[in-house]
Amino acid sequence: MKKVLIISGHPDLKKSNANKTILEEIEKLLPDAEIRKLDELYPDYQIDIAAEQAALVKADIIIFQYPIHWYSVPALLKLYIDKVMEHSWAYGSKGNALKGKFFIASMTVGGPEKEYQHDGKVTYTIDDFMAFIKRYTITCKMEFKKLFCTYSANYIKGVYPEEKYTQVVTDCKKHAAELAEFVKTL
Repeated sequence: MKKVLIISGHPDLKKSNANKTILEEIEKLLPDAEIRKLDELYPDYQIDIAAEQAALVKADIIIFQYPIHWYSVPALLKLYIDKVMEHSWAYGSKGNALKGKFFIASMTVGGPEKEYQHDGKVTYTIDDFMAFIKRYTITCKMEFKKLFCTYSANYIKGVYPEEKYTQVVTDCKKHAAELAEFVKTL
């Protein structure tokens, strides 16, 4: 199987229900995958560019796992993209380090899918919001393979009933299983 690298962009994974569940399941389903948890590695937001580039070079499949924050990636993941994806390394006329690698976006969204429709409350789809991620992969000469999204993945203890937590965990385990199965086909 190809070498899989997962970049966890959640800013505080210890407080997560959804992203933490997905990553725990992925660890079981893809035990050889390398998972880099940016919040644990860089709590001070001082990203080790050389270490991250080395991990990316070794990978065949790159997965960004993150929650949608304000219709985009969380700040820590955006900083990772800004710092690690250097000109003449990841893109530009001499930037070929990621050329031909497969890319998968895997995310969670707090709201229900019906809100993320052109006629919904948000008025844009998740695919609309992912235009920059898709453009980023093209710029870095990667091949965008698929987008995985779990909606209604928000649970706050004391605000939502316990059944909501159970549903989030169930949905996120399903998300991880589908992601793992797709990765195995590559």
